[in-house]
Amino acid sequence: MSKWLLRGLYVVLLAAIVASMPLAMRMYEPIQKNNKAIEALEQKQYDRAIEYLSQAREAKPEDPVIRRNLAVAYNSKALDLEQNGKEQEAIAFYERALAIEPDNAIVVRNLVATLNNLGVAHSKSREFLKAQQFFEQAAKWIDKLQDESISQSVRMNYAGLLTVWGAELLKANNLESAADTFRQALALNPKNAVAMIYLGDIAYDVNDYDTAKQFYSAARGIDKEHADYLDSRLSMIEKESKVEPFLREITDRRKRFRVQFVPYSEGVSIQDVLAMLDDAHDALAETLGLHPTRSVNVKIYRAEDFYRISALPGWATGIYDGKMRLKAEDMQNTPAQVRDLLYHEYTHALLAMNIRQSLPAWFHEGLAQLMEPQFSQNEREQKRMRAVLANGDLSFETLRDSFRDFRSKAEAEQAYLLSKYFLAYLRQRYGADKLRQWLVYLASNSDETFEKGFEKVYGTSLKKVQEQWIAQQVRD
Repeated sequence: MSKWLLRGLYVVLLAAIVASMPLAMRMYEPIQKNNKAIEALEQKQYDRAIEYLSQAREAKPEDPVIRRNLAVAYNSKALDLEQNGKEQEAIAFYERALAIEPDNAIVVRNLVATLNNLGVAHSKSREFLKAQQFFEQAAKWIDKLQDESISQSVRMNYAGLLTVWGAELLKANNLESAADTFRQALALNPKNAVAMIYLGDIAYDVNDYDTAKQFYSAARGIDKEHADYLDSRLSMIEKESKVEPFLREITDRRKRFRVQFVPYSEGVSIQDVLAMLDDAHDALAETLGLHPTRSVNVKIYRAEDFYRISALPGWATGIYDGKMRLKAEDMQNTPAQVRDLLYHEYTHALLAMNIRQSLPAWFHEGLAQLMEPQFSQNEREQKRMRAVLANGDLSFETLRDSFRDFRSKAEAEQAYLLSKYFLAYLRQRYGADKLRQWLVYLASNSDETFEKGFEKVYGTSLKKVQEQWIAQQVRD
């Protein structure tokens, strides 16, 4: 072979080698960036790692190792953000990781756990709509979760949020939306007894006794804490169902009240009863700062039906037990007496709807008397009350529970007098504004106790004020 031919072949080979060098470098460059990214990850330099791996993936989009490492880098960045209290920023990086590897169980678990925690945090701060957004995001990934405990936690927490949100809707008298929300909560957690009870209450309030019975019975089987309440409601349904066909209904255009009544011919007309209730709504809203959270169901029975359903002693004239229950015979009293009765029972309804704390019976009854338009004080009543206090026959502690257990009218009257004059004393000494502030505070702070709420508003302990008042009454 001639020299020039060898020399020519050498030139061709050299040219081929030189031409292949950029291709080899391009093939090696993604691997090099991947290696640098791993070093950056080890040094917790997550942004650098993401930059290197993004460039590497752009060069080799189908490389499974680079793709997996980029998902790891996004996940690591998200975890770092969470550790620094930036949970919401972390979500975007988890989502980027899942855009690359949708079935990455570790990333799915981390994302769902973060969304769940954010949902819980916003629920506690009562930012319900924001919390719902986080739970809904979490719910979208539940099917991909391989951790059943987290799935269950999300469902339970989301159901809890929906239950609380349903209660808020109920307060706003948005019954249809509240019922839909409680049903969603039940779909997530079929053993959510609280949602069942609320759904039972909604049906019971509109006299849908079959539906109410269904929900109450289901809740009764799993909720021991509210057993007495559920037993009472189930018993009431049995009794009310028998009377319901005999009641008529008057339309309230403002939808504040639902008034059902047995027809009667004498006394205050049913139209005037509704007008008085409307007056009570406006007057007590101004005086107490409270509004009903939904329309108030008012039932006016024959006396025998009233006592059979309410199970009250013969001296009782009315009750609010979720519904205002009255006797048709009492509508035949003077208009002023009927007005007092309606204001009295409506006060009970306002307290029951707005204040979640356990309120002592003496407070319920004292405030109800204080709100009667004909409220007055006289020396004869005061002497009788002072004698009872001096003998130690009654105390605030003995009057914490319902007055319905008093079987004699005389005993009940003594209890009502103590309640009446102590509430009158509070208003007289501290002013009506303080009483209003106390009620509004309790309604707005359901975690605060009755006594602590008093101390917060009045600046002194309730027990101390009671003791001073009793000492003054006995001394006088």
